[in-house]
Amino acid sequence: MSSLVNIDADYKKWITEISKRFRQGQLKAAVKVNDEMLRFYWSLGRDMDFRKKNYAWGSHFYSQISSG
Repeated sequence: MSSLVNIDADYKKWITEISKRFRQGQLKAAVKVNDEMLRFYWSLGRDMDFRKKNYAWGSHFYSQISSG
């Protein structure tokens, strides 16, 4: 009976470690996704600022962009 308890304790430890590794993987993935999103939005803002310079004041530049 004691070997069955050891197996159960080892199994619980293994499941706990797997869960921890899975969560760490999720966090790493989320950080990478957030990093890529920030890079994209920064470059989008830079591109919009660059293109905005070609439009006169009151030309509704941002309205045109948002309407698609």
